Amino acid sequence: MSGPDVAAWQAAAQRRPDLFGPLDAGARVALVARGQPGTMLLWQVEEEGVTACVEPFPGFAESGADIALAADDAALAGLRAARGDAVFGLLRSGIRSGDIVCYILRRRCHLEERGFEELLTELGFAFMGACR
Repeated sequence: MSGPDVAAWQAAAQRRPDLFGPLDAGARVALVARGQPGTMLLWQVEEEGVTACVEPFPGFAESGADIALAADDAALAGLRAARGDAVFGLLRSGIRSGDIVCYILRRRCHLEERGFEELLTELGFAFMGACR
């Protein structure tokens, strides 16, 4: 994948404890290249905090991800070049424009239980919160 490297993905998550702190251990968010999804870049929440890693991408259902982001080449290039907190703005604008497709792979109640409300709000989804 030609997107951000593991260290940059890790740093982006560590700069946003407001988004990742509420997530339960085991929560996973995957980023895949839409054109060639051979691997996935993951944010994975563990007891010690969030980590980033690369794993083979076996398909959306088999990935173990709660949310999967499938980005086109231009969106991946933008994420690779992003600095600081710009990653989350680029994810949100990419989802809005269609350059990034966000697959919600778990039911709403599961995501709420795992603490995804803040992260999903940051990505531009308003189906949680006041809609309960």
